[in-house]
Amino acid sequence: MKPVRTLFLLLLLGTLYVGSLVLFPVEKVEVVGLRHLKEEAVLAKARLHPGDPWLWVLPTRLSPLLEDPWVAEAHLEKPKPGVVRLIVREREPFLPLADGAALAKDGTLLPGGAPYAPGPWVEGKGPLPKEALLALARTYPKAKRIRYTPAGFYVDLPGTTLFAASAELLLEYAQATWPQGHVYLYSWGVSLRP
Repeated sequence: MKPVRTLFLLLLLGTLYVGSLVLFPVEKVEVVGLRHLKEEAVLAKARLHPGDPWLWVLPTRLSPLLEDPWVAEAHLEKPKPGVVRLIVREREPFLPLADGAALAKDGTLLPGGAPYAPGPWVEGKGPLPKEALLALARTYPKAKRIRYTPAGFYVDLPGTTLFAASAELLLEYAQATWPQGHVYLYSWGVSLRP
């Protein structure tokens, strides 16, 4: 009895698949929310094409698209038979990096995002301290450049360069008014150099 049910289920699924190809093919695919990504590349990753069976366009198709670091969220809608709408929310580049990538506000590394990132330029040596850089950029919105080295962090402001061995010290003294020149922050005090 079980093989008969399985055969019947397979025949039903096959009939639905073929019927959806003939009666309800995807006639139109809309992509909404793109700012930096190309529509063709998004559709290729989501495997969405006109002619696909409309009934079988399922959210599981979005898995490869969601692996793209630029894509924060993606949803499928089927507003009417034959029409599929793909809604994409892209991550916004925030900090441009020297290698051409950018950091998004959530700390995701976005390849090729530097030209679109409005934040201060980031340069450095060693492992990328994402959270510290994001915190410094948010705390010092007028910064032109943030540098990190094994010795500490530099924040270049108009007319002033701040240095501290840790990002926490720079964050602690963020509300201070500094003179023109170089300011070195230490746990025991501050050193000024014109």
